[in-house]
Amino acid sequence: MNVNRRVARLLLAAVALAAGLATSAVAEEKSLLTADGTLYEVRSGSAIDLALSGASISPDDYFIEWTSRRQDGLVRMGIVPGTQSRNVKSGLNLAYDEASESLLLLWKEELSILNVLELGILKDGNWKISALLPNLGFAHAYNPQMRLSHVTVRWTGDDGETVTRDRSVLSIVWWEESQYAQARYAPIFLDEENFDFANVVVYDLPVLTGGGGPTSYDVPSAAYVFPSLHSDGPGGAILASFADLNRRKNVVVRITFPTDLGTPGENNITWMRRHIPIVGVVGESPLAPTAPVQIASMGTALGTGYRPTFYWRDADRLLYTRFSTAASGIR
Repeated sequence: MNVNRRVARLLLAAVALAAGLATSAVAEEKSLLTADGTLYEVRSGSAIDLALSGASISPDDYFIEWTSRRQDGLVRMGIVPGTQSRNVKSGLNLAYDEASESLLLLWKEELSILNVLELGILKDGNWKISALLPNLGFAHAYNPQMRLSHVTVRWTGDDGETVTRDRSVLSIVWWEESQYAQARYAPIFLDEENFDFANVVVYDLPVLTGGGGPTSYDVPSAAYVFPSLHSDGPGGAILASFADLNRRKNVVVRITFPTDLGTPGENNITWMRRHIPIVGVVGESPLAPTAPVQIASMGTALGTGYRPTFYWRDADRLLYTRFSTAASGIR
């Protein structure tokens, strides 16, 4: 990646952050309704945005506030532990794992000219917070997304009988700029990690497809900074759509994990490989030259042949662009 371009982008991020600290940010909100009718809501913002006050609260502090409302009328609320600081929190993502009865919250936290991704788990009324640190150096993460999937796995128990269990896998993707500019992917096995994410492995998506290496920009930023995750049928497979700036392609990959795990133990290579993703390329297309230069958010829809359609709002209009063998452009 061109060093001068990278430094310029980091300086622009620092200026944007300083501007955000100088004026009160608009509170960000996300909500989720579970199958049992419980409504979860989270909001991030400054103490002023969230109408918080108290002896230990400064107006310049930023928080994440959560609320749950059950169908029987019980309401619980509070501040997500460890979120009170002068650092802006944004990019809220919510998911709920019914198997473990856990609320999953992902967000991005700004730390000067770099940032980190934070993951919070609400289980049995208690929060556990972990950081998914980006690469070493002045890394900056953009537009995190997560998707929960479930897959049935089998292994051999102590008595020699086959054990079958449904596994919950939380997939997280984001765009990161550090040594290279690329999409990164982290799978978290909720049933096995016991909600301890210290050993989570983070992968560079271009490397998983046999690529990777130096990157450069000559297309609008919206053409590459919004990687996305999608479900691929009931079998638990995940689709990831991302830009590979080294190969100048938008790539769609299918991600699965081993389901036959063998006998548990460090001497069993099959068991030791159970967390390694199995990745196959299912679609490729040129980068989108007609994407907007700057935009706050962009969605991706995968159609026939895993061809992506990128869409965004412009005032009161919904615009999109997609690749086809015929003429294409913004509509």
